[in-house]
Amino acid sequence: MIKHAHGKKPKSILATDLDGTLVGSRTAVYDFNRHMIKNMNNFLLVYITGRVFASAWQLITKENLLYPDVLITDMGTEIYIAPHFGLDQGWEQRMRSAWDAARVQNLVQGLEGLQVREIRSRFRLSLHMDRVVSNNTLLRLHKAVDRAELPVKIVPVSAGAVDLIPVCAGKGLALCYVQERCQISKEQTFVCGDSGKDLSMFIKGFKGIVVGNARPELKNALKFKTREVYFSKSYYASGILEGLKKYGAV
Repeated sequence: MIKHAHGKKPKSILATDLDGTLVGSRTAVYDFNRHMIKNMNNFLLVYITGRVFASAWQLITKENLLYPDVLITDMGTEIYIAPHFGLDQGWEQRMRSAWDAARVQNLVQGLEGLQVREIRSRFRLSLHMDRVVSNNTLLRLHKAVDRAELPVKIVPVSAGAVDLIPVCAGKGLALCYVQERCQISKEQTFVCGDSGKDLSMFIKGFKGIVVGNARPELKNALKFKTREVYFSKSYYASGILEGLKKYGAV
């Protein structure tokens, strides 16, 4: 079971994306930190980011963020546990079993219009697509993955960029793994995001908070899930606090 670094079991999980969600306003982060310190015993604090571990830790330090209890990085392919932030071995084994880097590389090399992006990742392949023909290239990629029966999922990152990750990975599934290990209900698990990359966290039955500055693709994808999702008016970390107050969690 995952607990606080000080050994106590919290009653809730607060899981948030970093860039554009928690991070974006220094004043908002200060207020967020103050509220979280007050409610420290109530929440297991989880950061979920597409950044690799070193980049995520650099951001945590630079923006004066609280240290999390769990850090999920690299688009949900790695999970690090406080206080020493060692890799969760159960998740690590799951990723190792599911990822065949050589097969994925071979598949991509046979497709035109794709370039591998220089991101050092063990269980993720990041690709750049020519924007002019990106829709056709993406369609060919989907068909190639299906034909090869490769156990990977294709995650849109931005216009002209996608990630390939194990089919059992992703932000949503990684959080489900942590939530089950913590033995905390989905009703007591709060997720916060700002873009389409966070969508997988919002479709797992958790309580969602979409910050006010969120991108249209996330808002549009969730506009009919009004019971499970709160759309904050406030931006960045202030939007997280607004959502938690709406849910009566702080």
